[in-house]
Amino acid sequence: MIREIDRDFFSISVAGFPEGHINCPDRETDTKYLKMKMDHGGEFVITQLFFDNSVYTEYLQRLKTAGVNARVIPGILPVTSYDGLIKFCTICGTTITKEGHDIFKPISDDEEATRKAGVEFAFRQCQDLLDRGSSGLHFFTLNKVEPLKEIWTRLGL
Repeated sequence: MIREIDRDFFSISVAGFPEGHINCPDRETDTKYLKMKMDHGGEFVITQLFFDNSVYTEYLQRLKTAGVNARVIPGILPVTSYDGLIKFCTICGTTITKEGHDIFKPISDDEEATRKAGVEFAFRQCQDLLDRGSSGLHFFTLNKVEPLKEIWTRLGL
């Protein structure tokens, strides 16, 4: 229907889940659903957040094998609260890596240390993704702009 309104003004993004959607039985089924979304008008993919960039690389290969050749923009969460991280990831089914727990759990009571560590972690993740050829970055800011500004500046974007 959007295409009938104005083909040049709108674009259609679809949600992608590198670890598989929380309600999907397996990654292969999830990939089939993403392919269906793309076949029905999706132009590019914005992923759910993840913390292990190899999961993103595997996801790109899975999509390519399924015949999805669209732009796939990775979702990044700059961590500002360990408790918030746990809650958010539980809701969306994202795995927090051992490294993530090791970094953020010991400083969970120190808001400033958590913010600084979150910026550093996200910066390194973004730089690695860009080095791997990522076609962009999508940030889950959760209404916290300052960490994003710092990451963006450090990336030189």
